Parts: sequence; structure tokens; C-alpha cells
Amino acid sequence: MKPEPGGQNAALDPRTYPDLAPDAGDPLAGLGRTAAAQGVTLAPTRPWGRWDASQDPLSVAVESDRGVCVVEFARHRHAVSVRFTRPWIGNAATADAPTLHDTVALLDAWQRQVPLDEMGRRWPYLAIEPFALALEQGRALSYRWQEVRSLPADTIDKDLVEAAYASPPLRALYPIVSHAALAFSDTPLPPHSARFPRATPDGEHGWLVGRQDEYASAHTPAAGPDEAVDALVRLLPETGGEERGSADGDGTDTKRTP
Repeated sequence: MKPEPGGQNAALDPRTYPDLAPDAGDPLAGLGRTAAAQGVTLAPTRPWGRWDASQDPLSVAVESDRGVCVVEFARHRHAVSVRFTRPWIGNAATADAPTLHDTVALLDAWQRQVPLDEMGRRWPYLAIEPFALALEQGRALSYRWQEVRSLPADTIDKDLVEAAYASPPLRALYPIVSHAALAFSDTPLPPHSARFPRATPDGEHGWLVGRQDEYASAHTPAAGPDEAVDALVRLLPETGGEERGSADGDGTDTKRTP
């Protein structure tokens, strides 16, 4: 969402937000003033979305190197929420901040790269997304496999998932489930390389196995999960699977932008 120019009616009511009274209800000015009083230098800050009297909430974006933080001010009640986002992940953490002072403290910790688990200990009301935490702690691979293995049978064939998990070359890759197909990648976040294979359902119990950049007509039929896994392993690129090993880690640069 791209910001649009703010209007004269964008300001919040100081009666609803007494802490913005010195700023005539301007949340941008209020964040800047509060940060200066706390000795904090905020990352570039700008309106987020359309700024006029019709907008509820009124939002401000703080664009740090770690990811964009969106601070939302409810228009008709005193409620400030903060969303910390990461490229390709979306929300990494969210919080309802009691005051502007707390809001700035959270923003400062985020842009100073304070680990999410430490932020959670400092601010117990901070809700942290499990995958974002796993990625930051180098547990993304095991997290993804646990997530995929927990999917219901109407989403992905569980026999195929378990057969793939039992194969060390495939277990060393990140599993991706889409439209009942099981694909693999050497990175936990997009963009994923099309060099890696996938198994797509074909009839009641069969599979078509091939590289993601190939037409389905070039894919190999497999009669069951074990046969599909064998075909998947044979199609792994030289840099994937066995050469990667089974060590966990994030395996990518999370600063990529869509």
C-alpha cells in the first residue's frame, strides 16, 4: 500500500489521545517528539495509507533495515497497535502499546536488532509469530517440517510427507505445500528456485514428479509415496539435498523485498 498525501483533517482528537495534545493530534509529530525525549533516533517515518478524517485507524510506517513497522492509531478510542513486518513473512510480531513511550521503546528495540525472544521477555504483551522466531533462531528448517507434518490429510498426502521426511536428502530441504503438491527449496523464504522437484497428485494414489520449471508432460509418474520420493531424490540439483546436509538454519537473506 502506497501512502497518499495527508489532509488537513488527518489529525487525531487530542481528547482521545492526550499524549498527542502537544502535537495537535499529529501522530507523526508525536512519535518524533516522544522519540527525541527518550534519546531515540527513529528510522524514516511516513504516513501509511490514506491520511484523512475517514481513515480508522490512522497509520504510520517506520522503515527500519530490519523491516517496516506499522503503528496504527484508532480514531475513536485510545488504542495504539504496532505491527513489525519482515519481507516475505508479513507480521513478525504485534503489540497493543499502552503509551507512546512504550511504542517508541518497542520501535527502538526492533530497529536495534534486539532478538524477538528478548523483546518478548521485555514486553510480555508482544505477540511473536512462531515462524519469525524460528527463522531468527536458525530453526526454520525443523519448524517447516513440523508444520508440514502437522497438516491435515485433506491438504497433503501424509504418507508422502512422512516418506520424504525419512529421506535425508529431502529432509535437508525446506518442504513447500501448495494445492496438494509437495515441493522443495533450499531457502525458507521466496523466491524459491525452480530447479528443485515437486510431486503433484495424479489420480487416487499416484504422483507426477518433476522439476518445477518443467511442463507436466515431462514429469515422471510414480505409483506411490516411496516411488515418488525416489524420483524426487533423483531429480535434486547437485547443490541440493545430500551436499546441504541436515543442519538447520535460515539459509537465506531475509532482507529480500517482494
